[in-house]
Amino acid sequence: MILASSEISESVQLGLIEIEPYNAAQLNGASYDLTLGNQVRVYDSTVTIKPGSIKDGTNISKKLTGLLDPRKSNATTLLTMPDSGFVLQPGIGYLLHTRERVKTMRHVPVLDGKSSIGRLFLTVHVTAGYGDPGFDGQYTLEAIAKHRVIVYPGMRICQIRFHTMAGTAKPYSQNGHYVGEKAQGPVPSQPLLETK
Repeated sequence: MILASSEISESVQLGLIEIEPYNAAQLNGASYDLTLGNQVRVYDSTVTIKPGSIKDGTNISKKLTGLLDPRKSNATTLLTMPDSGFVLQPGIGYLLHTRERVKTMRHVPVLDGKSSIGRLFLTVHVTAGYGDPGFDGQYTLEAIAKHRVIVYPGMRICQIRFHTMAGTAKPYSQNGHYVGEKAQGPVPSQPLLETK
């Protein structure tokens, strides 16, 4: 089952779901809108950042020879998004983040892009729309734009829904890949270890 807005609101009041900051105006019928934080992270091997001001994103271009390795820590550059907006360029992967910190032990959170964002052909999460019970932090968003599109800190960027869970999940601190991600801002990929 998916929680309706009344159940989300009640769960927040009871402390079963933590959303910080929380604004009841961001409730939808069966989801809650999350807003965009003010930091952007790009992988150094995939972009060229031209000299000069890079605050608005217009001096970033795609490197055709870029390579990312999931078994390593890939170097990144962290940028601060101005209130006047940040231009996402086509074909570049950006790590953005939600402004809100979310935590729930009893529900499975799932992120979906806002339809208004999707209709601008901006994908706000490539494969990582699924959250784990017990995760406590801001959500990192893997954004790719089909066309140049400007985004602004504080804008509604995605929505989170909460599914009920049968049984008890293992503590996230024991099996979570991003334990301790409570720090603010977008978090890059952590190295994946091969199982033997």
